[in-house]
Amino acid sequence: MATTPGPVARSLVRLVAYYAVLVAGTLLLERAAPELRNAVAFPVPTGVTARELRRSLEAEAGGEAGAPGAPVPPPVITALAMAGALALVLPVAWVYMLTKRREGWDPSVVQTVILLPLAIAGIVVVVGHSLALAFSLAGLAAAVRFRNTLKDTKDAVYIFLAIAVGLAAGVQALALGFVVSVLFNGAVLALWALNVGDIYAAEAGGGLVLVQADATADRLVEATLAEHTKSWRLMERAPGAGGRTLSTYVVRLKKKTTPAALCDAIAAGGAAHGATAEFQPLPS
Repeated sequence: MATTPGPVARSLVRLVAYYAVLVAGTLLLERAAPELRNAVAFPVPTGVTARELRRSLEAEAGGEAGAPGAPVPPPVITALAMAGALALVLPVAWVYMLTKRREGWDPSVVQTVILLPLAIAGIVVVVGHSLALAFSLAGLAAAVRFRNTLKDTKDAVYIFLAIAVGLAAGVQALALGFVVSVLFNGAVLALWALNVGDIYAAEAGGGLVLVQADATADRLVEATLAEHTKSWRLMERAPGAGGRTLSTYVVRLKKKTTPAALCDAIAAGGAAHGATAEFQPLPS
């Protein structure tokens, strides 16, 4: 009998399908309207000097570029930049919620990751190629003070990614934004799946087991832990109620073992010694 894929597998399939549809839709749009290509992917030659780049930007803004067809109106460019930023940042928000589903994600971070690239893309398009307007905007931004504390310092990385996607969309380089989005999501998923550096403390199966039993029950309890967990480590021992010993273990459960099943197994194995067990998730 075929097994139903879990929520993680479904999320990964949805992510891959989304990127595939995004690429296919972009290619179809480019084929249907070739004049939109330079509107979302302004070509910048390598090794160009600052003066040459400025002349190229001014020529592009004045409609003097050599691209075929009529120049794209600025409102269309703005709409494409903001829509592209939204399309590229949505999977980033999905990955954030997927990797934080057990310890809980911050809704404000999700909303910021989605909305920030749109605002940045719109601002960059409005600023255009005017240095005076850019410096004026920087002065206004410096006068505004924002106060916000992130619950997890790793969430700041998503904010930087949102800024990068917004800048890429604003300078009409959605292809670069696509690469940034794909590689970032791939790196986050790899670190999360492999638990590199214990990047997410609340990984599935991690927790504390508090066992109260006679001192003579230690071997029975540890044998039960070895059978039902991937790994375990004694954290501390302290006097417990009724002359018993309170032992705290850090455990990593096997996939088929639930916290309730582990506690029941410890209580059954050490029943003659008055053993009781309690499971607590690791603190986030």
